[in-house]
Amino acid sequence: MKRIINIFPILLNLILLILIPSVHAQTFEEHTLKFPMMHEYDGAYQISQMGDKGLLVLRNRYAGEKSNVISEIQMTYVKSSFQKKWTKDISLNHYGDFKLNTYDDEFAYFLMQANKNNYQVLRIRLEDGAHKVFYYKNVEKMTVDYFEAHNNVCFFGGHAENRPIVTRWDLDSDKRNILPSVHQIKGGLYCMEFDPKSDMLTVVVKAQMTSIHRGLYILDYSMDGLIDKQYFEELQRDYNYQTFRPYHNSKGQLVMLGTYGLGNLSDETQGIYSMIISKNGYRMHPKFYDFSFFKNFYSHLDEKQKEKSEAKFHKRREKDKITPLRLEIMPNRLQFMNNQVVFVVNDVTFIYPFNDQAKYLSDGFYSKAEVPTYTSFVQNYENMIRRKGEFIPMNLLDEKMKDHLPFPIECNFNRSFACGFDYETGELKWDNTYVTRNLKTEMPIESVTAYADNRKVAFLHVNRDNFFYKISDRLKYTNNLKVVSLQDYSPGKEVKKFTSGGVQHWYSNHFIFTGTKTVKTLYNQKEKENYFFLTCLSYSNRVLSE
Repeated sequence: MKRIINIFPILLNLILLILIPSVHAQTFEEHTLKFPMMHEYDGAYQISQMGDKGLLVLRNRYAGEKSNVISEIQMTYVKSSFQKKWTKDISLNHYGDFKLNTYDDEFAYFLMQANKNNYQVLRIRLEDGAHKVFYYKNVEKMTVDYFEAHNNVCFFGGHAENRPIVTRWDLDSDKRNILPSVHQIKGGLYCMEFDPKSDMLTVVVKAQMTSIHRGLYILDYSMDGLIDKQYFEELQRDYNYQTFRPYHNSKGQLVMLGTYGLGNLSDETQGIYSMIISKNGYRMHPKFYDFSFFKNFYSHLDEKQKEKSEAKFHKRREKDKITPLRLEIMPNRLQFMNNQVVFVVNDVTFIYPFNDQAKYLSDGFYSKAEVPTYTSFVQNYENMIRRKGEFIPMNLLDEKMKDHLPFPIECNFNRSFACGFDYETGELKWDNTYVTRNLKTEMPIESVTAYADNRKVAFLHVNRDNFFYKISDRLKYTNNLKVVSLQDYSPGKEVKKFTSGGVQHWYSNHFIFTGTKTVKTLYNQKEKENYFFLTCLSYSNRVLSE
């Protein structure tokens, strides 16, 4: 009697053996769009990221300094499925320099500045690319650092006459007004962010009423420009708020996350704070999370170093003493995913061109409202950093510069912390750590990001032709770094020039990596290709949504 062999299990095992490498390689799916350039300075590319609405790629063919010119703008709309929907060529007269951008459900808005006192808003309809330019007569003589727009209402934030100012401009009626309780304050504007889910504009002002009386104003405004809630806190001796990341929970309360330092004027960072501002303007449940208390703060060290560091920390904590960490932190934007808020902060080292000509020397953050943001510094002084027409990264931080230091010439990443917060309460639920490998950037841009679900956290950073990632349990540090070559890489070609635009969370499980490349063919050095690239990296085998 012949023995019947069941070959199904054998075939199944063979299939699994074949698929395992493929599944592993597909932890991040990669999709790239290229935009050809005639040469390496062929126009300036800018990205307007719009969540699940998609992306706008703006190509500005003019970057000169002459007046009365017609600028040829090329705008490409990329859907959330990472497919191009339309490309439009737009001619603009007296257009000015592109500064900031935002979007709503129907339109994308671009703020342009022709000179010190003249601004315009370019509005693009997402459906078909139809555009219109609105001219802003700058009677307030303000310098704009922040720009938000929603439902044809624009908000400008900045400074005028050395004081913070926020103005509201209705594009339909052309009516303008200055928002109350800001311009009367002597100080600096440090945050202005619109939350479309609650239709609230959050403004943060660091104020100096007298030489010794200083504090922090946090204000919420409605779409009509009326104050919804207002909170003031005097400067504390023990800590100071450094950065601000606002959003509103389902109860309409303002939740604020950010970094803080020890002492009342320290630039060095100690940890992350969380607070809730009630509808009545009261601060509720403030929490200060010292990085030393993070479960995975010392996890990257070997066992002997880890035990020594933890023992030293616990000994000081028993004596009710704080260990000053003196970290230089670069925080990312908040990410909202899987019913939680993910906040990634980077432990970095800035390299400054120390000299006697360092700009913006002053006696503190509070007394100079005109201290620029990183973004406005690059825009206003870009000739000091890069030539006209070159690519300017979209992921530049929008923080205030340290006014006693010049612009950094290099940023070295040491490690990154990913923190998960409860969406409603702002309470810290988990933390994890990622140690970077020789990651350096010429500008302060987001270069490390993370995705988290209910069990895992995935760190991601991209450098030239490779991307690096590691996946850990949310509460447990693992050192399992993986390196994957981007599909854009070709062994027969050599990258002669590369400019990184950083990597940033786009929406859901998708991330965006941008930059420019000059590529030469190895067997024919005369054959050269210049292009701007836009790469989507999607986590965990998920198909791009339509």
